[in-house]
Amino acid sequence: MELSDQPGKGRGKFDAALRYYKQLEDAIVDVVVEADARLQPARLDDRAGKPIVTIVNFTAHPTSIPAETLKFSADYVGALKDVVRRETGGEALFLQGASGDQSADRGGGDYRAFGDALGQEAVKFARTLAPRDASGLTLAVHEDRFQFTSRFAHSNPVLRFLFERAFFPELVANYVDEYAEGVRPRLTVATLGDDLAMVAVSGEFFSTHAMRLKERARVPALLFAGCANGYHQYFPTIEAVAEGGYGADAPMAPAELGAGEHIMNTALSRIYELRGKIR
Repeated sequence: MELSDQPGKGRGKFDAALRYYKQLEDAIVDVVVEADARLQPARLDDRAGKPIVTIVNFTAHPTSIPAETLKFSADYVGALKDVVRRETGGEALFLQGASGDQSADRGGGDYRAFGDALGQEAVKFARTLAPRDASGLTLAVHEDRFQFTSRFAHSNPVLRFLFERAFFPELVANYVDEYAEGVRPRLTVATLGDDLAMVAVSGEFFSTHAMRLKERARVPALLFAGCANGYHQYFPTIEAVAEGGYGADAPMAPAELGAGEHIMNTALSRIYELRGKIR
């Protein structure tokens, strides 16, 4: 989704992708309008006790399909959701976690088997849940934008040439535009009373970020969603940058050292602020 409808940045070479962008945007709007038209009193279950939706929050790249297969696929996530729908009778909503350094063990490459097994685990947990009276709970939301210097000079002609060779020129041209004023990720934090916190960030955070946040937030449940409301590449931990490798090196993780920790500290503060614990 990083291309744009301009010469040298997608138009003329990736027109099919650009048409897909418009179709996807229209489809998202249609889903929102349809959902609004079908609102009903609910507790995630309907009044008869039938589940309306099951939210599954899991951390792993959905990249099980071989790169040579040039087809759209929902990967293991699609298989997971099929199981949840079939077993619960309701919809399934998947939230990708902090998957920057996590890939799925596909059991010999069979992503469907992995998704099926994960779906069964989700159903098992879902059957232990019981609806609660939500009256009196307050939903509070806060959004932050950040601006970090970049560790990778996309405008450097030599580095840009190498980056274009590794990916393709149109992609790099859009990144140069995106990072002209630094890396600008977005953070959204929401709380529902004292029992649930939701954190969404516009990048691929490493799993340790989310685990540390959950330990420090002191809420019974915390849902972490990566690649949300935009995309600003990888956010490794400081330790991971020291180790190096894909997802930690500057070309794939351009935000300045410690950016991920700074965003997580902000998220932690927002969680306590929204719950009235600190000012």
